[in-house]
Amino acid sequence: MRALILMIQFMTRYPIPVQVEFTAERFVQGMKWMPLVGLLAALPAAAGYLLVDALLGRELAAMVAVIGLITVTGGLHLDGIADTADGLFSYRSRERMLEIMRDSTLGTNGVIALVLTILLKYILLQTIPGTGGVPAVLITPVLGRVALTWHSAAARYAREERGIGDYVNQTGLAQAAAATLMSLFLVTSILFLWGVHPSLVPLVVLILHLPPILLAVLFAAYLKRRLGGITGDTIGASIELAEILSFLVFLLVWKFLL
Repeated sequence: MRALILMIQFMTRYPIPVQVEFTAERFVQGMKWMPLVGLLAALPAAAGYLLVDALLGRELAAMVAVIGLITVTGGLHLDGIADTADGLFSYRSRERMLEIMRDSTLGTNGVIALVLTILLKYILLQTIPGTGGVPAVLITPVLGRVALTWHSAAARYAREERGIGDYVNQTGLAQAAAATLMSLFLVTSILFLWGVHPSLVPLVVLILHLPPILLAVLFAAYLKRRLGGITGDTIGASIELAEILSFLVFLLVWKFLL
């Protein structure tokens, strides 16, 4: 339970008045809870989407949901994709790219990445037809956190230092598999509760999970060649990229399969 509390405290802005010691061992133990943390982060956004969609329409509902997801996480993962873009698209040496990613100053590539990330999520979400918006808001953050575990398991930390590198280097297939099992349960439950026909649920669950996991692993492999490994910023970027892809896959599934 302490590992779950630590994950919620680290990955969201929910005020939990419990002191939990931050250790690499406890953080690694908490990786299996990442999908549940994603679902908890999505609940206010889904509630806002449902309310605004009924009162003011789909476009405003999608914007409220996107803002809600950013608010609950404090923009933590957006910072990661912005810093990652600044570093990778500088086309400098490995050492210089890592320095740029650590610099708190936001560059042009980072701004572009931020704008495109938010814009793509908004466009994809408000395009999802019928009643698919709410389950998309609930499920997509779950899939993003599963992608995080696979991204962390697929490569070592790029920098030779303690801190986040301790937990990255201790995260492996066991943690990613446990998180995936948790995600499969959560996504299956959401789809059943939302009225998806039981015969289609296994296929939809599989289709939703494969793309973000594959993206996270391939992104880690690419970073091993460019940077020598992954960083805290690329972990955040993997969540954002996986969420964008998941919104797209959800749109296709809801439009052509359900």
